[in-house]
Amino acid sequence: MLTRLGHGLLLLCLLTSHANGSTHPWLNTSLAAEERLQSFLAQLSVAQKFNMTQGDQSLETDQCIGFVAGNTSLGVPSVCMGDGPAGVGNNLNNVTAFPASVLITSSWDPELFYLFGQALAQEHRSKGRNVVLAPTINIVRTPLWGRAAESMSEDPYLNGRMAVAAVQGIQSQQMIACPKHFAAYNQETNRFGLAPEFDAIDVRVDERTLHEIYLPAFKSAVQDGHAGSVMCSYNKLNGMHACENPWLYDRLKNDWGFTGFVVTDWYFAQRTTVAAALAGLDNSQPGGSLMDLYGFPDFFGEMLVEAVQNGSVPFSRVEDMAARLWRPMFELGVVDRPVEGNETTMARSQAHLDLAQRLVEEGSVLLKNNHETLPLQKHKYRSIAVFGADATSKIQYSEKHGGFVIDSTTVVQSPLDHIKKRASQEGISVTYSEAYPGTDTFATVPSHMFGKSGLNVTYWTTVNWTGSVNRTIKADNITLEDYPVELGATSPDVFSSSYEGTFYPNTTGLYHFSLYGNGNALLYLDGNLTANLNGSNFGMVVQGIASLSKNHPVSIRLDYSMGTSVDTGAYGVSLGVNVASPERYPDAIATARESDVSIVFVSDQHTEGLDSNLGLQLPGDQNELISLLAAHSKRIIVVLNTNSAILMPWLDHVDSVVETFYPGQQAGPALARLLFGDVNFSGKLTVTFPQSIENTPTFPTERFPGVDLVANYSEGLYVGYRWYDEFGVETLFPFGYGLSYTNFQFSNLSIDKRVINKTDFVVEASFRVHNSGPVAGKEVAQLYITFPEEAKEPPKVLKGFQKTAINVSETAHLDFSLAKEDLMIWSENTGNWDFVPGVYTISVGSSSQDIRLEKTIVL
Repeated sequence: MLTRLGHGLLLLCLLTSHANGSTHPWLNTSLAAEERLQSFLAQLSVAQKFNMTQGDQSLETDQCIGFVAGNTSLGVPSVCMGDGPAGVGNNLNNVTAFPASVLITSSWDPELFYLFGQALAQEHRSKGRNVVLAPTINIVRTPLWGRAAESMSEDPYLNGRMAVAAVQGIQSQQMIACPKHFAAYNQETNRFGLAPEFDAIDVRVDERTLHEIYLPAFKSAVQDGHAGSVMCSYNKLNGMHACENPWLYDRLKNDWGFTGFVVTDWYFAQRTTVAAALAGLDNSQPGGSLMDLYGFPDFFGEMLVEAVQNGSVPFSRVEDMAARLWRPMFELGVVDRPVEGNETTMARSQAHLDLAQRLVEEGSVLLKNNHETLPLQKHKYRSIAVFGADATSKIQYSEKHGGFVIDSTTVVQSPLDHIKKRASQEGISVTYSEAYPGTDTFATVPSHMFGKSGLNVTYWTTVNWTGSVNRTIKADNITLEDYPVELGATSPDVFSSSYEGTFYPNTTGLYHFSLYGNGNALLYLDGNLTANLNGSNFGMVVQGIASLSKNHPVSIRLDYSMGTSVDTGAYGVSLGVNVASPERYPDAIATARESDVSIVFVSDQHTEGLDSNLGLQLPGDQNELISLLAAHSKRIIVVLNTNSAILMPWLDHVDSVVETFYPGQQAGPALARLLFGDVNFSGKLTVTFPQSIENTPTFPTERFPGVDLVANYSEGLYVGYRWYDEFGVETLFPFGYGLSYTNFQFSNLSIDKRVINKTDFVVEASFRVHNSGPVAGKEVAQLYITFPEEAKEPPKVLKGFQKTAINVSETAHLDFSLAKEDLMIWSENTGNWDFVPGVYTISVGSSSQDIRLEKTIVL
């Protein structure tokens, strides 16, 4: 019941709202959004409209990494943008570390992605933001891509469905979603180019492949999700920077009817003023001059004013840029619900932690389960051995960049703790052995391990160790603090360096080395490449291993170049070491032998700014460790925390494999529930796991990462599973694959064509899925289409899926509907979508290579 004071406050709010609506019609919510927008724009001066074409660096913080000032006198809030796709990024605390998008997509549940989008928006709002720079919806063209975990899948239809769900979830909270990165952005290598020129990679893609593979998710996000903004990408596309590419903007704004704003990715995406403005770029971030940092002027500052004054850019384009920025602010109600939070607000909630756990439970994929090794049950086992630092709170739960959560208050739920807790309920004992020290940084190599002579360091003022030597100095060890700060301090200055000396092992055995830093760093021991941090944009970690003997010193050389780094003022690299422990392997072997089942946790560490230099191998000696433990275990389970697909040379020697990608801070309770069967596995792969790197669509180098700053997408339409199907290449695990603790049978496929008119029709397919196994479960039924041969399409393409919960001995009846437009292909002859008449095959099954039912229909 309202008190008298409450009635008074309510009346005051209503009167104030009415007054604002009368004197400020753009605040009148009874008017149409476009009418309100135009009324607001009419109040702005020419200078104010120019200011809305770029960010204001002077007001940008971790809270708002992109900031466009509003107008308090007009009652309109500022535009505050922030990362990212797996939680509130940019170093803000008290937020939830959700799982990576690839894991959420592996749930194959758009409704779940919608709920995640809502939670993501709520946490961003709590931090004072109103534009969420998410979701990432680029195709995973190669599992070597450093941002594969941040994106969704290798399939355009699946990406499109999840993109729509994410966008709608975010925007349901009166926030603006910003799907990214438009377009054909599929690698980190040379995305900026090398300092000081910063000439970015040029991806060459034919028009049909763009329309059918790399653009559909963006089209869906815009037309079905009604995204308020879109972020353009760093790369060039067919010779032109994506953010200045008229062909892309023509598709986005003219063909698809996008009326919101296009914002640059930060710092390196824009290279011109006139070309960018005329092409269709609406907002430049972070704005201002970047001359001292990277040699880029203030493109949308005075240079844009001059371009308008000299007639190179019409002022109507500036007006359009301002209108596009504010249109979604009015359409989505952002203006009417100003954000109130700030950097210190507690955004994390128990509800969001519960959702983070549910995402892991729904998206984790059971890849192998021989001998019914899982679930863990007391009638099978009395003792469990757990191995690997990733079983503890050191688990690789997130990417390090790309807007992922970096929160000093995060409490990571340890899988080991929750396995122990759950096992105790079954009367099962649990023993832990580290066995592998994890994939993060190690302690800096102490100076005494380089001997009394230390290290000689030579510097050049080039990025490739050529030209005249700038200086040669002595160093005690190799750390980020070593390099002379005046080198590379302002653009276009650059440098490279080489450390040389002797490394003195103090024990005998396997040494683990870590390189942490940015740029290019190569570590050599006795002339052998040991660790490769080549091409890093930000602070990254890579590892290497070497078998060394006490009293047998080895030569050491570390070559470093700042060429690919963009961490101005933080150049360099730190060398860490985990000294060989003679007891590590014997302890692990003894623990494995004494237990009924072993669980090995392993991981990699990839992220924005660096593609994998490991060729899909696990870092360090993790592969060798798995094989060793497999030889001494009665049963063995491998749990993977990886960026994307990896190779598994040990696969035939283990009993069970679970993939959780980067599972967020609630990995512990979720994994315990899955491993003990409290929750059934229902995740399915959204990327193909290959048998070798040579058998992937982007091999050889001309395709990825490219040669001479050109990457040829000559595989065309044959991306992901399409490639393996077309060329009959065997996979380790196919797209759409995932096991369960139960069994599902498919039956009774029927297909009908329903005519709408003389030129249009709908194909309707229905079938049954029966749970014939011992427990309840969820099956992802997948529908694929095979086109007539004349269409020259891959053997089959995904066109539908449904995730359905089915109890024991029950049957689900599933219906799918395909419109004629779902069966069209892009014709480069007509420059449009065409339907090819002929015989179509509709296939349904449990994965792209596990087809259970097929029927043909003439259309």
